Amino acid sequence: MSRRSFTAALTLSFAVAVALSGCSAVSSVTHPTATASTAAAGTTAAAGTASATANADLFTAPAIDQALQALAKKVGASPMKVLEIDVYPDYVSVEAVDPAKPTEVNKFTYRDGGVEDPRPVKLTTTGSDDPAAVLKANLFDSSEVKSDVLAKVIAGAADESKIEGAKTGEAVIKRNLPFSSTIQIFVNVDGTRADKQVRATLDGKITQVS
Repeated sequence: MSRRSFTAALTLSFAVAVALSGCSAVSSVTHPTATASTAAAGTTAAAGTASATANADLFTAPAIDQALQALAKKVGASPMKVLEIDVYPDYVSVEAVDPAKPTEVNKFTYRDGGVEDPRPVKLTTTGSDDPAAVLKANLFDSSEVKSDVLAKVIAGAADESKIEGAKTGEAVIKRNLPFSSTIQIFVNVDGTRADKQVRATLDGKITQVS
């Protein structure tokens, strides 16, 4: 099960669980954002050198398209209504609304050419905001993410980070709440002496490296 926390706007806490909390002004979702090193470590642990090389194709536009199409078929909606899309070298996952039960979210993972059984995402609310309204404010259509743009941002993230031994760990696409409702691409890059996160808009413009 996944855990998320939506606080002051929507704060996510993992286990695969989500805590929803809205604020009167803007509803936001704050992920327990994985750091570049954490993301890379998880990927490395999951795959050996040879496997990682082969699965690196999931960072390409055709592979992302294939993964999202397979996920949409499993979810039963195209486009999917999602809280987040995660792209790793060896798998792609989405936290998507059940089209038959719009207040329920499940995590679906595409790996090795197939989609694994979904895991429920537990949504809990803190505060007085309507949970359904807060959830809706955090969702976006998967079709808003263009695979060619995403692949280009991922491919250029290591150079954009300007750190020694840069290696891309994962890309996360979600709304940048509580700061803004804009959907952004967050690419975590792991380095020898430092880690960086490269942020970009859905049209591929780099907005921040930190």
